[in-house]
Amino acid sequence: MMLRPSIAAARLMVLKVGTAVLTGGSSEIDRGYLHDLAGHIAKARDRGVRIVVVSSGAVGAGVGALRLAGRPRDVARLQAAAAVGQPLLMSLWREAFGVRGVAVGQILLGRDDFDSRERFLNIRNCMIALFDLGAVPIVNENDTVATEEISLGDNDVLAARLAVAAHADALMILTTGRGVLDAEDRVVGECDDATMLLDLVRPMKTSQGRGGMATKIEAARIAAQAGVSTVIAPGRPVDGVQGILAGEPIGTLVRSGESRHAGRRKWIALGATPSGSVTVDDGAARAVCERGASLLAKGVVGVDGRFEVGEVIAVRDPHGREIARGLCNVSSDEARLVAGRDSREFESILSRQSHEELIHRDNLVVLK
Repeated sequence: MMLRPSIAAARLMVLKVGTAVLTGGSSEIDRGYLHDLAGHIAKARDRGVRIVVVSSGAVGAGVGALRLAGRPRDVARLQAAAAVGQPLLMSLWREAFGVRGVAVGQILLGRDDFDSRERFLNIRNCMIALFDLGAVPIVNENDTVATEEISLGDNDVLAARLAVAAHADALMILTTGRGVLDAEDRVVGECDDATMLLDLVRPMKTSQGRGGMATKIEAARIAAQAGVSTVIAPGRPVDGVQGILAGEPIGTLVRSGESRHAGRRKWIALGATPSGSVTVDDGAARAVCERGASLLAKGVVGVDGRFEVGEVIAVRDPHGREIARGLCNVSSDEARLVAGRDSREFESILSRQSHEELIHRDNLVVLK
């Protein structure tokens, strides 16, 4: 049996488990399953593998406690269910690890936590401290305050961004299926490009979760660009988790890209949500993508959205395709004033000294 060295050798892993896996399809969290999963994580921990758990299930636990007929559709009731369910979910995790003498630490995150460079680093530092103190981090999106506008969208994407922030070696996404299936219902064992799997996605998801296979593939794509391999594999039976951790060919492996971004570049490319965008002409697009040049205002033909100095923005080519992301040296209002102009004119236009580049190449990441 061919093992997967990128998974078997991982020393830091993010493990995401969804609501449907935790409940086994019922209306309540399967306490026995959660205890067994905690046992496998604790065994891996004893071998020196640090695992961050991204746990769905807060809304599901709240739905059960409130005796609702199903998952609410409106935001206020979803937030209420999460508020009731989050402490219940954490108490179950605390109990499951507590019987093994392991403490847990709760981390609730939102999109803003990844958009801020300072918070981005604080996330990693907090997790390292928890590991050093012998605790297992349990992470969830802060559903009690999240709305559609500020939500990360799904815990699959949260797990991928967290894997980038934590400099993880691997990401494991446990699902109710066997992995990504091809047209003949066979599991796709390994893949080098997550986007190639999108054509295989079937339009269905569980009634308990927000995501589906498409969000898991998107998570794998985000992780791969940061050099993190992803396994999308069945969460049940729980004994299979031990095999996945050992690198056995279970589920679908999406291999990572060949190179890793530096910490700052990871955050620019994958961690932060762009606050706005600029559209550039063909010459500027070639200079950025082919020569690794800085982005000058002279090549900008359009500015969209509102952003401040130092925020991450997207760079789009004349066809609207996102080709890069970077930290902008001017605000959106100032970008509109200097768009298409020579850098030597900046000071007279802006009435202040400014960088010659709209985005310096050291703060610019070209996307595949």
